[in-house]
Amino acid sequence: MQFLLVEDDADLRREVGEYLSRRHHRVVAVASAAEAQAFLERTPAPTLDAVLCDVVLPDGDGFAIFARHAARSTATRWVLLTGDANQQQLDDVRRANPQLPHAMLVEKPVSLRRLATLLERGAGSV
Repeated sequence: MQFLLVEDDADLRREVGEYLSRRHHRVVAVASAAEAQAFLERTPAPTLDAVLCDVVLPDGDGFAIFARHAARSTATRWVLLTGDANQQQLDDVRRANPQLPHAMLVEKPVSLRRLATLLERGAGSV
């Protein structure tokens, strides 16, 4: 499986990326909203199995990345990570963009095993 990991915390980005790589996944890890936008704009939509994206980034937010790119491929799972789970924000984004697929909002800290399960099997299997 191929994942995009968007996380500004270098240690967490490395830890999650290495864990998923050890599970034989291809991981593209970026540190900012700008890097994520650039990658998503040049990558064919069905290429990614999942996007794991921090909500709070120094140059933007995960909700905006989700709103801009999620409709390109409804087969791509979206997991949005936040230190302060705000389901209302995600609901507002989905109301404004009804064509968007489901996204999972996951509060940090979260175990690597749980993240892998969310990414590999989707929300219905957790």
